[in-house]
Amino acid sequence: MKKMANKSFIIIPLVFILIISSCAKNTVDITRPMFAVSAPVYKDSKTDSRCVIGGVYFDFYNRADCSVIYLETRMNVYDRGTQKNAFAGYGTLENGSSLVIKSGEKKQLCVSLDDYITAVSKEGYCIDQFYISRIEYEDGRVWIDNFGLYALSSGE
Repeated sequence: MKKMANKSFIIIPLVFILIISSCAKNTVDITRPMFAVSAPVYKDSKTDSRCVIGGVYFDFYNRADCSVIYLETRMNVYDRGTQKNAFAGYGTLENGSSLVIKSGEKKQLCVSLDDYITAVSKEGYCIDQFYISRIEYEDGRVWIDNFGLYALSSGE
Protein backbone atom coordinates (compact mmCIF):
# COMPACT_ATOMS: atom_id res chain seq x y z
CA MET A 1 0.00 0.00 0.00
CA LYS A 2 2.83 2.38 0.86
CA LYS A 3 4.56 1.75 -2.51
CA MET A 4 1.32 2.51 -4.33
CA ALA A 5 0.95 5.84 -2.50
CA ASN A 6 4.50 6.83 -3.48
CA LYS A 7 3.78 6.12 -7.16
CA SER A 8 0.55 8.15 -7.02
CA PHE A 9 2.48 11.01 -5.49
CA ILE A 10 4.69 11.09 -8.60
CA ILE A 11 2.17 10.14 -11.30
CA ILE A 12 -0.60 12.62 -10.44
CA PRO A 13 1.63 15.72 -10.74
CA LEU A 14 3.11 14.37 -14.00
CA VAL A 15 -0.35 13.88 -15.51
CA PHE A 16 -1.32 17.38 -14.40
CA ILE A 17 1.81 18.86 -16.01
CA LEU A 18 1.17 16.99 -19.27
CA ILE A 19 -2.43 18.23 -19.41
CA ILE A 20 -1.41 21.83 -18.73
CA SER A 21 1.45 21.76 -21.24
CA SER A 22 -0.76 20.26 -23.96
CA CYS A 23 -3.34 23.02 -23.42
CA ALA A 24 -0.64 25.67 -23.45
CA LYS A 25 1.00 24.54 -26.69
CA ASN A 26 -1.23 26.79 -28.74
CA THR A 27 -0.37 29.87 -26.71
CA VAL A 28 3.21 29.46 -25.53
CA ASP A 29 6.05 28.88 -27.94
CA ILE A 30 8.79 27.13 -25.99
CA THR A 31 11.31 27.04 -28.80
CA ARG A 32 14.71 28.64 -28.43
CA PRO A 33 14.50 32.43 -28.81
CA MET A 34 15.80 33.93 -32.05
CA PHE A 35 17.21 37.04 -30.39
CA ALA A 36 19.85 38.19 -27.94
CA VAL A 37 19.56 41.05 -25.45
CA SER A 38 22.03 42.89 -23.26
CA ALA A 39 21.51 43.42 -19.54
CA PRO A 40 19.04 46.26 -18.91
CA VAL A 41 20.39 49.56 -17.56
CA TYR A 42 18.49 52.50 -16.09
CA LYS A 43 19.52 55.91 -17.42
CA ASP A 44 18.08 59.29 -16.56
CA SER A 45 17.35 61.98 -19.14
CA LYS A 46 20.67 63.69 -18.37
CA THR A 47 22.45 60.62 -19.75
CA ASP A 48 20.11 59.96 -22.68
CA SER A 49 17.35 62.23 -23.98
CA ARG A 50 15.00 59.55 -25.35
CA CYS A 51 12.92 59.81 -22.15
CA VAL A 52 11.79 62.96 -20.32
CA ILE A 53 12.71 61.56 -16.89
CA GLY A 54 14.36 58.19 -17.45
CA GLY A 55 14.11 54.72 -18.92
CA VAL A 56 15.48 51.21 -19.18
CA TYR A 57 17.93 50.71 -22.04
CA PHE A 58 19.01 47.45 -23.65
CA ASP A 59 20.43 46.17 -26.93
CA PHE A 60 18.28 43.81 -28.98
CA TYR A 61 19.76 41.64 -31.73
CA ASN A 62 17.31 39.95 -34.12
CA ARG A 63 18.61 36.50 -35.12
CA ALA A 64 15.39 35.45 -36.85
CA ASP A 65 15.12 35.17 -40.63
CA CYS A 66 12.57 38.00 -40.84
CA SER A 67 11.84 41.38 -39.23
CA VAL A 68 10.43 41.91 -35.75
CA ILE A 69 7.37 44.18 -35.92
CA TYR A 70 6.24 44.15 -32.28
CA LEU A 71 8.17 43.69 -29.03
CA GLU A 72 6.87 43.40 -25.48
CA THR A 73 8.96 43.52 -22.29
CA ARG A 74 8.30 42.80 -18.63
CA MET A 75 10.42 43.85 -15.65
CA ASN A 76 10.51 44.66 -11.96
CA VAL A 77 12.00 48.00 -10.94
CA TYR A 78 13.44 48.74 -7.51
CA ASP A 79 14.66 51.98 -5.95
CA ARG A 80 18.42 51.63 -5.65
CA GLY A 81 18.48 53.52 -2.32
CA THR A 82 15.67 51.69 -0.49
CA GLN A 83 15.82 48.36 -2.40
CA LYS A 84 11.99 48.44 -2.44
CA ASN A 85 9.54 48.46 -5.33
CA ALA A 86 10.13 51.78 -7.05
CA PHE A 87 6.56 52.56 -8.06
CA ALA A 88 3.70 52.29 -5.57
CA GLY A 89 0.80 50.32 -6.97
CA TYR A 90 2.83 48.59 -9.68
CA GLY A 91 4.43 45.18 -9.61
CA THR A 92 5.82 43.84 -12.85
CA LEU A 93 5.83 46.54 -15.53
CA GLU A 94 4.74 45.56 -19.04
CA ASN A 95 5.48 47.59 -22.13
CA GLY A 96 4.83 46.81 -25.76
CA SER A 97 5.58 48.74 -28.89
CA SER A 98 5.43 48.43 -32.64
CA LEU A 99 8.81 48.80 -34.31
CA VAL A 100 10.87 47.30 -37.08
CA ILE A 101 14.08 45.40 -36.41
CA LYS A 102 15.30 43.67 -39.54
CA SER A 103 16.82 40.21 -39.64
CA GLY A 104 20.43 40.39 -38.42
CA GLU A 105 19.98 43.94 -37.09
CA LYS A 106 21.00 45.16 -33.62
CA LYS A 107 19.25 48.16 -32.02
CA GLN A 108 19.48 49.91 -28.69
CA LEU A 109 15.95 50.17 -27.33
CA CYS A 110 14.46 52.17 -24.48
CA VAL A 111 11.48 51.41 -22.28
CA SER A 112 10.37 54.73 -20.82
CA LEU A 113 9.61 54.86 -17.10
CA ASP A 114 8.20 58.39 -17.39
CA ASP A 115 4.60 57.22 -16.81
CA TYR A 116 5.51 55.53 -13.52
CA ILE A 117 7.97 57.94 -11.89
CA THR A 118 6.25 60.31 -9.44
CA ALA A 119 9.31 61.12 -7.31
CA VAL A 120 12.73 60.84 -8.91
CA SER A 121 15.15 58.63 -6.98
CA LYS A 122 18.54 60.28 -6.43
CA GLU A 123 20.25 56.87 -6.48
CA GLY A 124 18.43 55.60 -9.57
CA TYR A 125 16.76 52.26 -10.14
CA CYS A 126 17.71 48.58 -10.27
CA ILE A 127 16.11 46.41 -12.93
CA ASP A 128 15.26 42.80 -12.09
CA GLN A 129 13.47 39.98 -13.93
CA PHE A 130 13.71 41.85 -17.23
CA TYR A 131 12.63 39.76 -20.19
CA ILE A 132 11.15 39.84 -23.65
CA SER A 133 7.65 38.43 -23.19
CA ARG A 134 6.32 38.62 -26.75
CA ILE A 135 7.69 39.10 -30.25
CA GLU A 136 5.63 39.34 -33.41
CA TYR A 137 7.35 38.80 -36.74
CA GLU A 138 6.38 40.19 -40.14
CA ASP A 139 5.59 36.68 -41.44
CA GLY A 140 2.92 36.21 -38.73
CA ARG A 141 4.90 34.07 -36.29
CA VAL A 142 4.64 34.92 -32.61
CA TRP A 143 7.17 34.03 -29.89
CA ILE A 144 5.93 34.15 -26.28
CA ASP A 145 7.65 33.82 -22.90
CA ASN A 146 4.96 34.28 -20.24
CA PHE A 147 7.13 32.90 -17.46
CA GLY A 148 10.39 34.84 -17.81
CA LEU A 149 12.47 31.80 -18.75
CA TYR A 150 15.04 34.11 -20.37
CA ALA A 151 15.01 36.86 -17.71
CA LEU A 152 17.98 39.13 -16.98
CA SER A 153 18.86 41.55 -14.19
CA SER A 154 20.81 44.77 -14.34
CA GLY A 155 23.60 43.12 -12.35
CA GLU A 156 23.86 46.01 -9.93
